[in-house]
Amino acid sequence: MTTKAIDPKLIDVTLSEHDGYPEELARLDTDEALWDACGVASTDFPQSLWIPENEWRERADYNDKNGLWAINYLDRFTNQNPTHECTCHALRAVAEAAWNRQRRFAIGPPVAGQRLPASTAPQSASVWFSCLSIYAEANPRERGGANVQQVCRIACERGFLPDKIQPREYGFAHLLQGTCGKGGINQSSGAWPAVAKFPDGWRETAKHFRPLEVIYPRSREQFVCCLLHGLAIGIGRKGHSVPICRIVYDGGRMLFEYPDSYDVIRYDSQPYYSGSYSILSFTTPDDWSKPAG
Repeated sequence: MTTKAIDPKLIDVTLSEHDGYPEELARLDTDEALWDACGVASTDFPQSLWIPENEWRERADYNDKNGLWAINYLDRFTNQNPTHECTCHALRAVAEAAWNRQRRFAIGPPVAGQRLPASTAPQSASVWFSCLSIYAEANPRERGGANVQQVCRIACERGFLPDKIQPREYGFAHLLQGTCGKGGINQSSGAWPAVAKFPDGWRETAKHFRPLEVIYPRSREQFVCCLLHGLAIGIGRKGHSVPICRIVYDGGRMLFEYPDSYDVIRYDSQPYYSGSYSILSFTTPDDWSKPAG
């Protein structure tokens, strides 16, 4: 199990500006609402993911040695600052981790401000999704955020568009800016895109990047088991949505690590179940070098 001394300022962070997941939207993310939002993709927690608590440390050590955490399937940060897009930035991380996990090629963890060599390796089929391709529909007003059920429903129904910046050339017919925020070397930034202004025929590309099975950890044990299997977990809490991607220990305390959408790694000291979800399976291409066919 990864053990390190963590700066207390990075633990249980509550942002001073957190309108991306306001309370009036968060309270709507009930268990039933999330299940209904994802429709046929909603799946009961599989017993095959269960790992007894007395095996957690051994499994975590194995993940550390072999790069099998969800964070190892992510090769970029995104930066939403100063927008309200957090639920979509968290969702894109959960989705990209699920996509790359199916490839079983460790390409991360991400480093802020850097393009990782593994992203362009022949074994990699990393695709970077546009957060705005979901958020523009979830909240046409741009400001004010969106809740988890909204963004998950959209992703499951019609999928993501790829970001205009990609780790390699795939020849996508349809692309969209990734954020109206800061973005970075691995994420494009641009003007607000109304869905009506998306590129003609965009759904033909988006359908290739869609969650197929979504599960909902509803206990500490299920939460930890998902992480130990290399699944990222999207959560909404404290006005902000983040993707939990790894377990680390600070002394004897278990912490839940996430790449925040501000180019920084942070930690929660407890799991959150309200508004939590994980993508168990994702669309897969016939040819990984041509992800959209």
